[in-house]
Amino acid sequence: MRWISAPLGALYINRQVLSIFLAALAILLSIALGDKLIQLLEKAAAGNIPADQVLYIVLLRIPELAQMVMPFALYMGLIIGLGRLYSSQEMSVLRSGGLSNRLLLQWLAPIILLITALVALASLVLTPMAKHTFEQELFELQKSVGIAALQPGVFRIEDAGDQVTYSDAIGDDDQTILDVFIQRQLADGRQMTVWAESGQRSDPDAEGRQLLTLENGRRYVGKAGSSAFETMTFTQLTISVETEPVLERVRDLQSLPWSELGGSLNHRAEWHWRLGWPVFCVVLALLAVAISSVQPRQGQYARVGVAVVWMLTYYLVLVLNRWLIEQGFVPSTLGLWPAHLVFGLVAARNLYLLGRPAAD
Repeated sequence: MRWISAPLGALYINRQVLSIFLAALAILLSIALGDKLIQLLEKAAAGNIPADQVLYIVLLRIPELAQMVMPFALYMGLIIGLGRLYSSQEMSVLRSGGLSNRLLLQWLAPIILLITALVALASLVLTPMAKHTFEQELFELQKSVGIAALQPGVFRIEDAGDQVTYSDAIGDDDQTILDVFIQRQLADGRQMTVWAESGQRSDPDAEGRQLLTLENGRRYVGKAGSSAFETMTFTQLTISVETEPVLERVRDLQSLPWSELGGSLNHRAEWHWRLGWPVFCVVLALLAVAISSVQPRQGQYARVGVAVVWMLTYYLVLVLNRWLIEQGFVPSTLGLWPAHLVFGLVAARNLYLLGRPAAD
C-alpha cells in the first residue's frame, strides 16, 4: 500500500504546486512583458524604432525576464500550494501516513530541479545570446534608418517642439521618402517650413546628424503672424536633421558569453551572478518548503506576507553581494556564496524544525 500511495501523493502535491506556479509565472511574465511592450510602443509611436520590429524586440527580452521570474513563481507556488494543504489539514493526514520532510522533498524534487534547469539554461546560455542579438538588431536599426527619424506616417517632434518632421510614405528602395514636411524654429526667431515631393536619406553619423536631400519642393521662412515670408522653389535642397546618436558597437557585459568574461571585478561579478540564479532558485524553493506551514484555521495565504519579505530580502542581499564584489569589498573567489550560505542555513534550520512540536 505504501508503494501505491507515495506516487499518488507526490502527483497530488506537485499538481497543486505546479498549477499555482504556472498561474504566477503567467501573471509575472505578463506584467514584465507588458511594461516592455508599452515602452517600445511609445518609442515606435514617436518614430524611434520601426513598428514592425516591436514584437521581435519583445521576444528577445523573454529569456532574461523568464530567468528572473521563474524562481519567484516557483517560490510562490510552493508557499501557496503547500499552505493550502496545511490549512485544509491534508498535510496532517499525509504526515500521519508517514510523510517525512525528506520524503516531501523527494516528491517535490522533480519540479524543483526541472525549473532550476530551465533557469540555469536561461541564465548561462539563452539570456547572453538574446542580449547579443538585441544589441546587433539595435545597432543595425540605428545604422540603417537613424532610429527611424523619418518613419512614414509619424509626426516626429524634437527639441521641445522646435523641429517637426513628417513623411507620408517610403519608396520601394527603403531610402526614398515621399511627401516630406519639415518645420524648424531658427535661431533668429523665424520659422522655416519645407515641403518636398521626395527626399533621400543618408546614414546618420556618430553624433546623429543625418543629411536629407529633398527634391521638387518649396521652402518658407518667416515669423508667425507676419506677411513677410521668404518663399523659394527648389529642384534640390540638402538639409540636416538631428536623430538619435548612433550607438557604438560595444558589447554589453551581460551579452558576453562565458568564454569572454575576463578577470576584472565586473566580469567576475557577472560570472557569479549568472551562476547564482539556479542556486538562488534551489535555495528559495527549500526556504519556501520550510516556512510554508500554517495552522489549520489560518488560511492558505497566512504565510504569504512573511514569505514575500524573505524572498525580497534574499534577492536584495544578492544584489548587495554583487555590488560588493564589483567594488572589491568582497573577494571575487567568494562570489555570491556568502548570501546563498546564510539563506541556505535558514532554510535548513526551518526544515529541521518543520513538523516538530517546538515549531508550533
